[in-house]
Amino acid sequence: MATQSSTSLQDLIQEAFLTCKICYDLYTMPKILPCLHSYCQRCLELLVKNGALQCPECRLQTEVSGGAAGLKTNFFINGLLELFQMKKKKELECTICSNAQKTMAATSRCLDCKDFLCQTCTQGHCCSRLTLHHKVVNVEEFLAGHYDAEARLLQELCCQDHPQEALRFFCDTCSVPICRDCRMLDHFQHDVISMASAVQRERPLVEQLIKNLEGTIISISEQEKAVEEARDQLQAEGERMKEKICKYVEDITAYIFAQKETALAKLNAFLTEQLEGFCLTQKELQSQKDKAVCTREFSQRVLSVGKDYEILHLEGMIQNKVGELQAFKLQQFPSQTPELSIAWDESRSEDSLFNFVFPGEQPKRDMQRLEPINESLVLLGKERDKASDSDSEEDFCSSMFCSPTRSSCRSCCVRAEYTYNFELAPSSFRGSPNITGIAVVSHTGQTLLLDQENDVINQYSPRGQFQKEIPLPDFFSVFYGISVCGETLACSSGTHLFFLTFDGDFLRKLQLRGSESSYPLASYQDSYVAVSEGTLCSISLYSPSGSCVGRVQPNNYEGGKFLFIAVNRWEEFIVLDFAKKQIVIMKKSGLVLNVLKPSTSLLSKPFSLCVDDDGNIFVVDQFKVIQFSFDGQDGKIVLNDQNQVRRPRILAINGHNLILVREDSSIEVYRLHFAAVRAGGGPQSGDQMRLNLSF
Repeated sequence: MATQSSTSLQDLIQEAFLTCKICYDLYTMPKILPCLHSYCQRCLELLVKNGALQCPECRLQTEVSGGAAGLKTNFFINGLLELFQMKKKKELECTICSNAQKTMAATSRCLDCKDFLCQTCTQGHCCSRLTLHHKVVNVEEFLAGHYDAEARLLQELCCQDHPQEALRFFCDTCSVPICRDCRMLDHFQHDVISMASAVQRERPLVEQLIKNLEGTIISISEQEKAVEEARDQLQAEGERMKEKICKYVEDITAYIFAQKETALAKLNAFLTEQLEGFCLTQKELQSQKDKAVCTREFSQRVLSVGKDYEILHLEGMIQNKVGELQAFKLQQFPSQTPELSIAWDESRSEDSLFNFVFPGEQPKRDMQRLEPINESLVLLGKERDKASDSDSEEDFCSSMFCSPTRSSCRSCCVRAEYTYNFELAPSSFRGSPNITGIAVVSHTGQTLLLDQENDVINQYSPRGQFQKEIPLPDFFSVFYGISVCGETLACSSGTHLFFLTFDGDFLRKLQLRGSESSYPLASYQDSYVAVSEGTLCSISLYSPSGSCVGRVQPNNYEGGKFLFIAVNRWEEFIVLDFAKKQIVIMKKSGLVLNVLKPSTSLLSKPFSLCVDDDGNIFVVDQFKVIQFSFDGQDGKIVLNDQNQVRRPRILAINGHNLILVREDSSIEVYRLHFAAVRAGGGPQSGDQMRLNLSF
């Protein structure tokens, strides 16, 4: 312990520690502030303004009505200064025998008397009865710091009122150290104890305060670490947003240029065809004009120089030719000037393309909701000319959408109207909800939402009122998909399929094929649950009783990853291939009926899908919701988030309501209004018609 204290003390008796941070000289009358920073008294006097001064280091404001002189003196610094200045001298003189006439070099130091001694005085000091037991050390060793700790222990602070007396007592009444004279005079009737006793009494308190500081330092360090992590997270999140914005701009720029090339190609083809028609018409008119000029010149010659019988003989022929030329009429040239409409022209405004909702701000309602697409958008991939007088819009829709094998009714117009939001679940959940699955109870119209974050299924009424929480089994699993099969709930978690009651009671647990992290589900009526099996590119069918009743494997299909799945009422499977970014429509036998690819449809990055009772397929694709008819040929945008504030994630159909779960797990409901065209009939409107949309 002595070595450690000596080492620590040597570190403190250095010029850097004993230098004032204001004047950069050794302390002179060091004063200590309440923040424990010390400065020279004269330096602090310069900082006093209006009876207060501010610490130059930590900015703590201190009231000093009596000036800097009223602050406490830092005796600790003073004691270290005494040792430092003593050791700083190059040549030390004997303090006993040196005088103005002679100077004797010191060779020793008496730690008790605090005197430097020459060789002669050292011998006498060691032989005197009064100083026989004093500790006399070599001056070189003393200056080297070997006895700093002992010198510190023997240092005594003298009383300011009695400079010859050391402060050896402590007055409990006044809480000040006092000397012997003070004890006998001013503090005679006070409670006084020795300085050593006072230190022994107060040391545990100081040690406890230091110990408490360790906990405070650890707590501050943890908070500092948390702030650093939050800062790093903010920076990472900011970089992610920057990348997202840049990526979006790159994607939309590429999309715009692709649209530009497509539009220019269509326009050039149209103009080429029309200009060729103009050329042919001009050639025909030129030919007729040449014939008329020749006929006129020939007739004038005959009339000028011909004989009478020649004029009469040719008059009939000339008359026939003139009549033929006069009878020529150019067929009415159709005005085929194209009409250009740019979809963004109608939605362009002063609003920013990218919008943020910062903490403490409320998002604008019109920035949250998906806006229905204008019904006049152009049909993608098909060139729709203006209907002629004999072709009505009803005939066009009928020929395009109607199929006698499925239904005699197809819709051609749609309008999605925002209706309401689902109520928020009670605030008893442990964290912010993360909706990963949605299912509709067909016989009651209720909606079930699987909250992965809080391990519950929230049940809602057909009008979006929260009804109850259905707890998920406590198997230390993360649940992903949900489906309703009759009176049974099916939920996927990891590589297992759970069957539950509507009260959350556990029925059975099945092992699934493959090793996917998530398995989306869909149900076919009350018969079975269809499980999408990821990279196996297959679908397994399980009955509510827990048996596997079939497997659907598309013919010669490899290299994909099946994700979201739906089954229509004709028992056809619609599955999203997340790897190939396409939608596969197939029969139970594995026969592929159609494949919707980004290059041949509106799709770019499909994510989630569902199907209605008429076989219409609804797909979430980035910031859009797209609808395809059962044959998958005519994709149309139903909803489009033009402001792109919160991305749509998953969706479901409940009757004629489109239920949309967004990125922040808010749920919006849109009523679908549409008109339909019957085969051989005119347009009809009403919710009972088959939904079909155009882009």
